[in-house]
Amino acid sequence: MRPFSRSIIELFDGKRRYLIPLFQRQYVWSADPQLNRIWEDVSTKVEQRLLNQTTFPHFLGAIVIGQVPTFGKQVQSYDVIDGQQRLSTFQILLCAFRDVATRQGSEFAAELQKHIVNDGIMEDKTVERYKLWPTQVDRGQLKAIADEGSPDALAAREKNDFNIKKTGVQPNMIRAYRFFYEKIEQFLGEPRFGHSVEERVEALFSSLKNDLALVSIELEGGDDPQVIFETLNGFGQPLLPSDLLRNYVFQRAYKEKQRAVAGAVESADIKSSEELYTQYWLPLDQPFWKTLEKQGRIKRARIDNFFMHFLAMKKASDINVGRLFHEYRSWVESEQPYSTVESLLRDTSSFADVYQDLLKPSRDGVFYTFSKALTVFDVSTVVPLALFLAGEAKLEGERLESALAMLESFLVRRAICNLTNKAYNRLFIQIIEQIRGAEDVVAALASALSKPKDDAASAVWPDDAMLRANWESKPLYLEMSSGRLQFILGRIETAMRTAKNEDIEIKSAMTVEHLMPVKWWTNWPLPDGRLGKDAVMRSVETNLMGAPVDEESAARDRAVHTIGNLTLLTQELNASVSNGAWLPKKTEILKHSALAISRGIALIEQWDEDQMTVRSKTLFAYAAKIWGPPNAKAALTETVHAGAASPVA
Repeated sequence: MRPFSRSIIELFDGKRRYLIPLFQRQYVWSADPQLNRIWEDVSTKVEQRLLNQTTFPHFLGAIVIGQVPTFGKQVQSYDVIDGQQRLSTFQILLCAFRDVATRQGSEFAAELQKHIVNDGIMEDKTVERYKLWPTQVDRGQLKAIADEGSPDALAAREKNDFNIKKTGVQPNMIRAYRFFYEKIEQFLGEPRFGHSVEERVEALFSSLKNDLALVSIELEGGDDPQVIFETLNGFGQPLLPSDLLRNYVFQRAYKEKQRAVAGAVESADIKSSEELYTQYWLPLDQPFWKTLEKQGRIKRARIDNFFMHFLAMKKASDINVGRLFHEYRSWVESEQPYSTVESLLRDTSSFADVYQDLLKPSRDGVFYTFSKALTVFDVSTVVPLALFLAGEAKLEGERLESALAMLESFLVRRAICNLTNKAYNRLFIQIIEQIRGAEDVVAALASALSKPKDDAASAVWPDDAMLRANWESKPLYLEMSSGRLQFILGRIETAMRTAKNEDIEIKSAMTVEHLMPVKWWTNWPLPDGRLGKDAVMRSVETNLMGAPVDEESAARDRAVHTIGNLTLLTQELNASVSNGAWLPKKTEILKHSALAISRGIALIEQWDEDQMTVRSKTLFAYAAKIWGPPNAKAALTETVHAGAASPVA
């Protein structure tokens, strides 16, 4: 390597181009903290000049570049190995400075233009005129910033470009441009120092030319760009594992193409890095994959979670996301699972499609119910197995539906029985190992879930007897979250509808309601006709006044939280009937609710513990079919039949 000190102006002086390799991440710097820090450094140096203070060069970090071979009339070009966020920021700053200077009628506007676009003879002026050439995702933004000449002209472009209408989000490069435009305009308009606007423009230009510098590290022939990229970082914005992974994959693609051109490998089917990126990786650079996604207690970019699950599925081993890149590289190089980089990317893309369908399924899609279950029960550890079933085993239609229904049954039954999920990561990885290569993957999955290698509590698939015992007696309202109860009751609601019922999609926000309220003692007499008292009063009477324990009231306190006393209502209806007496409450529910799970109480004149028990048994009959038992034959028939419908939204 050869290090040089270059000022911001010198970086873009003369006819040259900086190319951001397609494997680099898109521009991500924002006002806080990066752009504010840059502007503070710039404005400090400008003020020193205006106050005639002695100035010394202030270094703003480093960039690493490698010269690209050029031929004929092509403009001298450099790949940006590291520091592209910083370099892009300085080019955007110069564009904003040029446009403010133009508006002020400054002669420096023309000088700044020379540091934004190249002029003169070149091979392809539509491309080579730009001194900075970002990746495809950012390219349109930078070209607009360089060409339009003002925020107003740029705003006109924004109405139709950059997907703003759809996303409602202004792209980062355009936000950075507006940030610097406003800062520079504000600076030039300040009445301090007693200098004219043109003198301030000159001071800002001089500072960018003389006082603010970077270390430009230029690679030589023996330097490995990939190793350097992996060890360097931009300040304030650490690289994601997927950033390192992308760099690695496309460095391999570049080298593969070089070998093909040199005749070392068959070149007919070897595509360029640009072609591979456009076809396979560009979709992964969209906002969907950058969204932070909570899994367990940690939020990560969705693309990192995908690669973690993808690699766990491929290796059938648990993956530490902190070592994701290193484990991925080791797997690719040691196992050599792909003959070409394109086959690697094609496989990755197909699994990414499955993952996206799993996270954002359509209502009539096979993943719809299962996706809701994963979210509600917070079980991301089953995702590698789901990827295997849909992606590697290529299950489709009813067979995939059958496999997912079994997994849902396993998860829901265990949750109802309050069994631990602590070792799920190991369990589902073991199942991938067990069923990989099976002639009938669905039958093998049923067998693996029914008779796991691990006999620990984390591997038990509760049978009907175990499920019934917990279903009918436990205060599930106290033991399960509201979201999980809504899911369970919603699935039963769907199953209760007959062919004569309308196909209703419930979009209202539903809440779990007690048919007999928790505070039952005011309007709900005990079986012997007396009114009850709240638990606190009963405790005082028993412990301080020596009264006998009121067993009937205590039993009712437990019964109101069982599944037989729970239903789904809208928030508004729930609030209006919450603690009311039975007959008016029933009337309001029947008047306003269209749910089968609530309308089934229409003929009941008195709601008490006996009715709760009866309803618990009725609901259990549906639950046992929806979430079929741990039996291979039943799992392949009953579960699919009962689980085909979509849950209440």
